[in-house]
Amino acid sequence: MASESFFIYDLFRAFWTRVVGLFFREIAERNAHLIPKTGPVMFVAAPHHNQFVDPVILLMHAARRVYYLTAAASMRRKFIGFYGRCLRGIPVERQQDLATRGLGSIRLEDRYAEPTLITGTGTKFTEQVKPGMKIVLPKDAGQSKVDEVISDTQLRISREMKELEALEALTKPEGSTYKVVPHIDQDDMYRSVYQRFDNGECVGIFPEGGSHDRTEMLPLKAGVTIMALGATAANPDVGLKIVPTGLNYFHPSKFRSRAVIDFGQPIDVPPELVEKYKRGGSERREACDELLKTVSEGLKQVTLNTPDLETLKLIQAGRRLYQPNLHSLTMAQQVELTRRFIKGYDVYRDLPEVKELRERIEDYNMQLRYYGIRDHQVSTMQVGRVEAGALFIWRLVWLVIMGLVALPGTIINTPVFVITGVVSKRKARAALAASTVKVRARDVIATWKILIALVLVPSLYTAYSLLAVLFVRRAPRWALAALAGVSEWSSFRIYVWAWGLVAFMSYTALVFGEQAIDIVKSIRPLFLTLILGKEHTGLLVQDRQELSDDITDLVNELAPKIYPEFLKTRVKDQLGESRTTHSNIINESADAFHRRMRSGEQALRQRLSTIGGGDVGDDVDSGRGRRKSKYSFNPPTPRTMATLNSISPLEFLTTATAASPATSPRADQEESRDHAENDGSAQEADSGRGSSSDGVRGQHAGIATPKARNGLFDL
Repeated sequence: MASESFFIYDLFRAFWTRVVGLFFREIAERNAHLIPKTGPVMFVAAPHHNQFVDPVILLMHAARRVYYLTAAASMRRKFIGFYGRCLRGIPVERQQDLATRGLGSIRLEDRYAEPTLITGTGTKFTEQVKPGMKIVLPKDAGQSKVDEVISDTQLRISREMKELEALEALTKPEGSTYKVVPHIDQDDMYRSVYQRFDNGECVGIFPEGGSHDRTEMLPLKAGVTIMALGATAANPDVGLKIVPTGLNYFHPSKFRSRAVIDFGQPIDVPPELVEKYKRGGSERREACDELLKTVSEGLKQVTLNTPDLETLKLIQAGRRLYQPNLHSLTMAQQVELTRRFIKGYDVYRDLPEVKELRERIEDYNMQLRYYGIRDHQVSTMQVGRVEAGALFIWRLVWLVIMGLVALPGTIINTPVFVITGVVSKRKARAALAASTVKVRARDVIATWKILIALVLVPSLYTAYSLLAVLFVRRAPRWALAALAGVSEWSSFRIYVWAWGLVAFMSYTALVFGEQAIDIVKSIRPLFLTLILGKEHTGLLVQDRQELSDDITDLVNELAPKIYPEFLKTRVKDQLGESRTTHSNIINESADAFHRRMRSGEQALRQRLSTIGGGDVGDDVDSGRGRRKSKYSFNPPTPRTMATLNSISPLEFLTTATAASPATSPRADQEESRDHAENDGSAQEADSGRGSSSDGVRGQHAGIATPKARNGLFDL
């Protein structure tokens, strides 16, 4: 029976890891070698940012069979419950899944004299509430166990609700709505977990209690420590190890995005805490609290935690600008470096040097939003018009080739993209309405995209294949010549070949479509260079280099105080090695085409530099007056940027000759006049405000700025 269950488990594990691997473009792991090869292991994973996708990513890299604690409500669903049972999940009841709406409203009659006496209006406590149940206020403002039911309108709780939100709700004249949560007996669940540990198996748990999309971890539930201490108390020789596991996504809800999974140092269960746990009472709570603190610290070492989104964006920008000994870093090492930046920022955020760099980074990000580009595209803008034009044409040729190849598959799969997008957003709105911790409920989008696609893609391909059979069988006479051989095939053979052809076109669309999208994103900086020239774009490159040098110098000065080994070895060695898992042959094929295109670009650039390519007058004119700024930001005129923002790179192809400043002396004269007026107004603004950076922000207030496209982990 065990071998049969393992066969089913391994079969479904292989299936889901392939599916999730197809959804992501790249998944990297760090420190998987720290996972014990034998013995019981508890994987404590956080943050829970991607609902049912998170467990599968852990299965892809754990190299051992992992059995998850799964919400019993999910196990009761037909589709999800089926797969949960096949993967030998352990059901666990959650109080939010069993809560029922209470009748009437409740309030505190006398907050000071009787803080535990709850009075109801329109309630039926004797029918709906029993001792041991919990009363929960809306939005988790407060909760407490019921000690005694006095009457239909009065009951007594075990402890006073001291939370400010709870007191405000209960002292209102009309009272507050409430929910009733039955007592949940988790003994069966704990026994199942202990049995798995005694068998030397691995159990996975997400201690936050549910998925969310916040930038910081939610408070951990105590259940993880009860399992660890209880199992060790019941069997002192069990040898349980707790492995903190961090899940870090670049865009968790987007198709073909990237992710990193990081395993921390295994944590032993201290024998002294086990003894305190055995004694029960307050010592048991103290033991659980101490172990929970240790587990929480272990998770912080493998996750990214910031108080808000703006801080995370600031840290990400600083990490991108930092130069780690001129060594390129893998995706997993970038996440580790970001984690160290977060720790350093928490320690040194009040230093004047750090505050100044924060302002400069915000100013630099404003420039990127102004130009409508991303940080990694700035280096493209340091070329002259000749080289930019050549690269523009080169990439356009590749874009046309890849676009034409990807077009059939894209059209075929358009219904999948549309339906999964619409349904997943509806599910996200429903999840957001039912949650008190989610921000935008993005944690459920990827799961629903995958589940819908699993049903929709085979159904759609089957429909296409049946249409192909119908077309061949009822083809008009003019088409019989082209279908001379195919018309003789059996219907089943036509169906199989049509299914394979549709799948192949989808594969080519995935391979070439990704590269085409990357090329489209790279066109705008070349487009700006062609229009503006180095006199504008070169300054942005210079500003970035100066800011990068200053950040690197400050990090190299302060980092050794937190990490003593910082300058003793290469940064790349300190961050550790990692392994990248590509989803399948799709990534390898895409990388091959990408390398072919890049090698051609390098040869083209070398050829242009050999023949002296470059435009006279592209260098910044040192004698030309321009506004002095603390960050040397010299943007083009508002009229120029308004024109550029209204023209897409592809539309530029039909108007490049007429719009190019290099071929339009009148345009040069008008732009020079606009710059002179702009410089004068900027100087007036600077003198009036006393701050050049404020002048920059004031100058941009009335400009239609392109929408920022920077994601949480946008590299």
